[in-house]
Amino acid sequence: MMKRNVVTLVLVVLMGLCFVSAGFAQGVNPATEKEVFLNKLALAKSVSFEGTVLSHDVLCHCIVVKTAKGNLTIQDDYTKFMDEYDRAKGLKIGSKVKGTYKTVDYINYATDLANAK
Repeated sequence: MMKRNVVTLVLVVLMGLCFVSAGFAQGVNPATEKEVFLNKLALAKSVSFEGTVLSHDVLCHCIVVKTAKGNLTIQDDYTKFMDEYDRAKGLKIGSKVKGTYKTVDYINYATDLANAK
């Protein structure tokens, strides 16, 4: 009789752990994560830069610009290039550019980018 109670108790505890772990595995709502990121981006300080484009990887949305302070790696996910929100399509390697970026979670996101005159 005692063994049956122990086995039942162990099964109940294991089932409870399964339900709890399934609840934690659900994670955070992706829409909420994006809203949190956009709020961080809106509150981040804008920093100006000017330099020469060393590379632009369209697939990973990554731009490397050589500035007076060194190389700057920025993401083009939220970039307004030449007054168009097109992820900096048409940006040429070697061209002189100027713009602004914001840093969120140690990643630089270009917010405005234009060919320097």
